[in-house]
Amino acid sequence: MKDNSWIDMMEKMQDIRLFANLNVRRIEKGSIISSQELDMLSRIGFSDVPRMPLELAEQTGLKKSAVSRLIENLEKKEFIIKEYSLKDKRSYTLKITEKGSQALEQTCRYYLEPIYELRNALGEKRFEALTAQIKEADNVLQNRRQTK
Repeated sequence: MKDNSWIDMMEKMQDIRLFANLNVRRIEKGSIISSQELDMLSRIGFSDVPRMPLELAEQTGLKKSAVSRLIENLEKKEFIIKEYSLKDKRSYTLKITEKGSQALEQTCRYYLEPIYELRNALGEKRFEALTAQIKEADNVLQNRRQTK
């Protein structure tokens, strides 16, 4: 059994951070949308139901203030709209606009290129196993955060 000392764990964290950095593309010069905005826009655009800011904060692991800032930026760019509740005028859901859908489709191809390369290099079966483990790890960490 391997000793899980803090040095060993730090090396593992460095590996995870490198993996994340290698598989996230940076903003393309002249791009109109950041990677965080793209993530938020895709969560809104791919959902079958209108999204609420609190749900997005929970799903992304971002603070509510960061989610609010992203929503404000996406709204200014006319990529999303807020639909206020008739019962509670402070409560709202988010929907993607046609302009937002076009930006999402155009930008996704650029940002997803490293993930497609990874799938091609690993093969479908190993790629699916990797992404399933990543999702499981995400769930463990999100559950831990919610119980604090």
